[in-house]
Amino acid sequence: MTGTPYPERFTTGMCTRSILILAASIGLPIPVQAQLVLQNDIVDRVVAIVGDSAVLQTQLDEEIQRMELGGLPVPAETDAGFQEFYEGVLDTWVDRLLVIQAAEKDTLIQPDEPTLDQQVNERLEGLALQFGGQPALQQSLAEEGWTLAEYRDYIRHDARQQQIYQMFMQRQLSGATLEEVSEEELLARFADASLTLQQRPRTLTMQQVVLLPVPAENAKDGARTEAEGLLERVRAGEDFPDLAREHSHDVGTADGGGDLGWFRRGQMVSEFEDVAFTLPIGSVSDIVETDFGFHIIKVERARGRSEVQARHILIRPQVEAEDVQTARDLAIQVRERAEAGESMSALFEQYSDPEAPDSVEVAFEQLTDFPPAYSVLQSAVAGEFYGPLEYRGGAGRELDARVAIVKVVSIREAGAYTFEDLRGQIASQLQQEKQRARLLEELRANAHIEIRM
Repeated sequence: MTGTPYPERFTTGMCTRSILILAASIGLPIPVQAQLVLQNDIVDRVVAIVGDSAVLQTQLDEEIQRMELGGLPVPAETDAGFQEFYEGVLDTWVDRLLVIQAAEKDTLIQPDEPTLDQQVNERLEGLALQFGGQPALQQSLAEEGWTLAEYRDYIRHDARQQQIYQMFMQRQLSGATLEEVSEEELLARFADASLTLQQRPRTLTMQQVVLLPVPAENAKDGARTEAEGLLERVRAGEDFPDLAREHSHDVGTADGGGDLGWFRRGQMVSEFEDVAFTLPIGSVSDIVETDFGFHIIKVERARGRSEVQARHILIRPQVEAEDVQTARDLAIQVRERAEAGESMSALFEQYSDPEAPDSVEVAFEQLTDFPPAYSVLQSAVAGEFYGPLEYRGGAGRELDARVAIVKVVSIREAGAYTFEDLRGQIASQLQQEKQRARLLEELRANAHIEIRM
């Protein structure tokens, strides 16, 4: 059943309006059988039935209160447009339930339970702070007839449904047929948006080639030997996450036991993906070599053939000082070739770190977010070349260097956004809205919906 499984004492006629409000306040669908009307005292009113769940008037009232607290415009109940607004809130709630019910039938959608646990803990910690400590929170819950464990279950259910909703929509829309968007629709949306648009900042567009120092062959041999030793330990039964924390050179994942999370094809380099998407669940790969070094991959879970969750241990070959100097010398050659007329795109394909973007448009005020070497671009001139610009990689070590050559393609002064500036963004937004509307229309056509307003 889609609705929240209430504790038994909440479904025997003993619940109060305050308890229902607490349930509604965290956005939970209510099972049909949990709707109670006490003699001469209406506890709540069912305003809609969606599949096997009901929507309470209390839930809509609480939703509107959250909208007001969030600063959204809400008409007064006495306004002529309030009824239409209220029906719109109900429609949104119905759509939400339809998606959740459809998602729960999709066996390929599996919530990430550890992430849910973390979200619940963070939410309860935040509530405890608001109440002045966990004892005060427990006392307030007890006054409403709840235990902390029961309320934790409610919060977890809410977080789980939000995750399921997002996963289902992403899964459905990722392969959805493109909808036609007319020029009139684009212009109309731009006209609406232009009323609230801020000024476009002064921006710089640049192309770059980012060179990585290449380790010597003996360093590669040493790294492979180290990775092979770790692989033997994994296959001998040692804990993979513990080995990743202790030995992996991937600073972004080592602390998490090498966890890469869920990823689809196209997000990792091909050599890595070719192995990750063919490994059986729970198995460990042989040594996989990529431009980043030597990997040991373990697939934890999979969603069909399109998405996997994996861990890895990365061993990078040691970069020496002479390797860094070679990269500096090569960067000078790359700049000379670019200044002589060679394509920056072609030089990028030949020499650049594939993880670095080849072309960037950035507001001048955001250049402070770049490595300090890029500060020279604050006084950049269009058409000029800059570099070598040297900076440290993620680990910040002296030998973890990057050396960049930059060409400033253009500089655009601040001013109002034009239609062409935003055409692509608006088109993408309208496409997604139309795809979402079509999906919801299909779900409504195949569901039992009963409105009781």
